Amino acid sequence: MWSLIKPLLFKIDAEDIHLNVIQNIRRFGPFFLKNSKSDIKKKKAFGMTFRNPIGLAAGFDKNAEILKFLPQFGFGFAEIGTVTPRPQEGNSRPRLFRIPKEKTIFNRMGFNGDGAFVVSERIKSQKSDLPEDFRVGINIGKNKVTPNEEAAIDYQKAIIPFEGIVDYVVINVSSPNTPGLRDLQTVAALEPIIDSVQSVIQKWKTVPPLLLKLAPEAEIETLISHENSWGITGWVLTNTLAGTFLYGKDHLPGGLSGQILQEKSRTVLKNVKKQSEKSVISVGGIMNREEAQTRLDLGADLIQIYSGWIYQGPFFPRDLVKSL
Repeated sequence: MWSLIKPLLFKIDAEDIHLNVIQNIRRFGPFFLKNSKSDIKKKKAFGMTFRNPIGLAAGFDKNAEILKFLPQFGFGFAEIGTVTPRPQEGNSRPRLFRIPKEKTIFNRMGFNGDGAFVVSERIKSQKSDLPEDFRVGINIGKNKVTPNEEAAIDYQKAIIPFEGIVDYVVINVSSPNTPGLRDLQTVAALEPIIDSVQSVIQKWKTVPPLLLKLAPEAEIETLISHENSWGITGWVLTNTLAGTFLYGKDHLPGGLSGQILQEKSRTVLKNVKKQSEKSVISVGGIMNREEAQTRLDLGADLIQIYSGWIYQGPFFPRDLVKSL
C-alpha cells in the first residue's frame, strides 16, 4: 500500500505533507490508541527501561503534537524539539526537500517552533496517555537572535519548564540551520552551556540524563575527552550533514539526512565507542532493518529514525522492532 501512496505524496511540497500528516495523526489518533498494538522489546539505557530501542528523532514532532500516538506506531521513545526559549518562525519557506533517488532529506528549517513553555505544557497534558515505559526526551537549542556569547542563558531558559515531565535532556549545538550554532561545538563554548543546564536539572527531584548531540563534522574526539568532567551521560550521534540544495538558481545551505548520512554516522559511532565510556543514541541513515541491527551491534544503546520513517512508511518503526 505504501509503495502506491508514496509517489503521490512525494509530488506535494514536503513541508505541506509533513504538516498534513501531523494533523491527520492528531485527528485519527484516538482510533490508533484503541485498535493498534505495538511489539515490546524492552531495552535498558541511561539507568532506565525503554519500551524498545527504536526512537523518533528530534525534528519530526518538534512541538509534541502527536506524542501520545507514537507508541502505537511502534516507537519506544521520542525526542521532542529542538525547542528554544521563545517561539520563532524559523527560516523562510521552502525549507524542506526530498531527494528520492538518494533516499535523502534536505532541510533548512531553523528551529521553528512554539517555544519551551508551550511545548512543556503539551507534553504534560499527554503524559497520562503514554505507556509507563515510553520515554520522552527534550532537545533544546538557542533562539536565532541570541548571540553565541549569550547562548548559555538561552539553553538554561529552554530547560526550566520541563522539570518532572521529560526522561532525558539533549543539548543541541549541531544544527547547520541556525547561523553560528555549530561554532558552539568547542570545549570553550560548550562548558558554560553545559554548566548552565546542569545548574538547573541538578536541582530537580529526579535528575535526568544529559546528552550532547553533535554534527558528523565535529571534533568529536576532543569533546569526548571532557565527558566525565562535564558530567554528561551520553551522546546523540549524529545530526545532519552540512550541505546545499539547488533550488532554481540558488544553492540553499542546510542539512542532509537519510541514506547520504548512513556511512558517516556509522563511522562516528564506531570511533566514539572505541574511546567513550558513555551511552550512545545512534541516528542518521537508518533506512532498513539491517542498518538498525548494525548500529546496535556496533554498540549503540538506542537508535532513532526520521528519514527512514518518511521513505519506508508508517509501519517502519514497528517492522524494526519485530526484526531486532
